[in-house]
Amino acid sequence: MTTLALFSTPLSIEANVTPLPFARLIERMKLGEQIVATGIGRTKERENNFYWLAPLTANVIGIYGKKPINLSVLTSQNETLSVSVMRGDYRAQLGSEYSQFDMVEYDTWGQAIEAVLQGQVDAVFFSEFGMDVICKQRNLNCTSISRQHTHDIQYSYIAMPKTEANKAMADRLTKTARVFAQTPAFETLVQRWLPTLTQISSDANEIEGVIALGKIEKDESNVSNLWVITNLEPLFSERGRRGKLTGYAVELVQNILRQASLPTDILTAPWQRIFVESAMKPDVLVFSLARTPEREDEFHWITPITQNAYSVFVRADYQGRATSLEDLPKGSRIAVLKGDFRQALVKAAGHIDVTADSWDKVVMHLTDKEADFLFLSDGGANIICDGLDDACDGFRKLFTYQKATTYLAMSKKGTNQALVNKLKFAADSFKQSEQYNALSSKWLNTYSKKTSLKMFEQDGVIVLGKLE
Repeated sequence: MTTLALFSTPLSIEANVTPLPFARLIERMKLGEQIVATGIGRTKERENNFYWLAPLTANVIGIYGKKPINLSVLTSQNETLSVSVMRGDYRAQLGSEYSQFDMVEYDTWGQAIEAVLQGQVDAVFFSEFGMDVICKQRNLNCTSISRQHTHDIQYSYIAMPKTEANKAMADRLTKTARVFAQTPAFETLVQRWLPTLTQISSDANEIEGVIALGKIEKDESNVSNLWVITNLEPLFSERGRRGKLTGYAVELVQNILRQASLPTDILTAPWQRIFVESAMKPDVLVFSLARTPEREDEFHWITPITQNAYSVFVRADYQGRATSLEDLPKGSRIAVLKGDFRQALVKAAGHIDVTADSWDKVVMHLTDKEADFLFLSDGGANIICDGLDDACDGFRKLFTYQKATTYLAMSKKGTNQALVNKLKFAADSFKQSEQYNALSSKWLNTYSKKTSLKMFEQDGVIVLGKLE
């Protein structure tokens, strides 16, 4: 009930708060109604079925027993471990995926824990907070049982069914929740409820906007393999005279990483390689990536960087008219960056993609009449043409394809949710600071002297003006 109230004041939303059994709540969510639910576990199976508005709790899921457990040794010796779980719980399925475990199901968690205490099984597959709650409720002496293996950190969220009708509301609620987590009111709310939770588990605490239910070890955030990579873009991420990366996007990401205590070198690569790496590896942090419907479920979207309009441009002597790619003559030659998402759009519309590895070369395809059209952003056209002297003389915009926002984004495959939440919280914290205001002002002033493009900062995003 308290969580839903967070949104009512800034958004003026009145909502009925109705408690439901979890199974019934999930069934309601499947109907796709405009319903906001709390305490929804973010699992792989549910990932693309909901809008994940804000994390609420983090709970360590692991194997709890009396003796140390080494999975590698069990495998090498071809031995197994008997592990208890409550019948029907999702951890019964998770446990069956471990070749080293023989799963034993009980009717209640109390029975599953008592089986460990009585020596009937070697361990129980449960959560840190759950262990504390059940042991206290049933007056069990569980001091001999401790976590011997960590499976994962399970997050519960405020969530909405993922439907087109719910998208606008979900976006508003997500933004409001992230802003609220940076306010004194949020801190007051946390301090109000933490004493109640610490009566059950002394390790309950608030970490980066999330209530941690149990002790989360430092190395469980899986940050050692973080890889940060960008594609070079004029002004926003480019190499200076001595080869050092510079630009607003570069400095923004560097500050977010410092805020998260994750200072990491930034690498550069063409988009083709970036997409291959992010599809195959966990913990790949990418910028500045356009957020498109096709990519929506492929990345964790950490924070927006720039906002721009993507358009199709022509030479001044072009006589035709069009309002979409489909309106252009079939087989039109369209200049576009190799590996950019617009390349796939050109092909899908039945046209010929005329590509290059850099935007200045792409623009020259239209100048040199090697292409009939140019698929670029309004801001990019201004910036690149400013550096190409008279190469763009006579260019004009034929139509705007769409407005889009670029992001700092994280690969999804295998990425630890703790790392995602840490980076989101760090980004929100930095963008609320005076350092961010100074950073954005510095770069806007620098850009005003380098390009005729009008830019301004709005709600943590640099908005690029249109090319008319």
